[in-house]
Amino acid sequence: MKINHIIFLIHPGIYEMLNEKDPESIRSGNYGLCLEREREIRQRWLDESASLNAGTLLLQLYGSVPLNEIFKGKLGEANVCYVRAEVPSGGFTGDALQREYHRRLTECIRSHMERFGLAMDAETITSEIWGQSFEGCAPGYASAFAENLQLKAAPRMRFEMTGYDSCFLYGAKRWESARLNGTDIEVWLFECYDGTAAAIFQARLHAQWLDKRPIRLQLNPSRLLVCNKRGHTVWPLKPFKKGDDENPCAYQLTTSDSYWVRSVNMNFEDFRKVVTSAAVAG
Repeated sequence: MKINHIIFLIHPGIYEMLNEKDPESIRSGNYGLCLEREREIRQRWLDESASLNAGTLLLQLYGSVPLNEIFKGKLGEANVCYVRAEVPSGGFTGDALQREYHRRLTECIRSHMERFGLAMDAETITSEIWGQSFEGCAPGYASAFAENLQLKAAPRMRFEMTGYDSCFLYGAKRWESARLNGTDIEVWLFECYDGTAAAIFQARLHAQWLDKRPIRLQLNPSRLLVCNKRGHTVWPLKPFKKGDDENPCAYQLTTSDSYWVRSVNMNFEDFRKVVTSAAVAG
């Protein structure tokens, strides 16, 4: 059977599984919003899976086994693969071990396709990304699979089908994406509930956590900052104060950082110009 479309479903149902095992950990870890979002997108996964055609292969990386069985009931056993692999001894310390783990996971996919007589054309096949989390595992593993499967068309990120870890995305008013010229790197922009903005850079055809291509921006420290998904500021190193230099200065990150660029005092249109003008070296 010819497969013409792939859905990368990454770590679905992890907060529901945690809630069933240890409800107190949801409260103490402040994961309530994550659980709420997960329940919302789970219904979207189920609704959309009802209309998928026979040429779609759903690749579920770990997560809820009962959910995987539901997908098999809807799509058929051949069209659903529960992707798993033994973690290399030494864990994920270092790029080489991460690459080996990605290779093992991809081998699980290839074995499933061989078992059920599935074929695909890496030149033309399309794909999309669902699952947990929008800023972390979903793009991280999907891009690794795209690289290892040698896909030519970049997977489509479906934000509405993902959970997020960054609480400042809750209640976002709008979002959009743009491809950086000549690359597979996308920048995703959000207008947050309070009128501030946030942007993150993600690789699509190169394994994101191993992607060290420099992304260069010019940032005004009086109007912008850089933070991780927990909201901790990583730039500027000291809080901006009146009298400090307000001239834009060079800042460099990589997709493997998974850092957010955040606006402090800048409208969305000007913010868009800053992040979409980023230059990728290498």
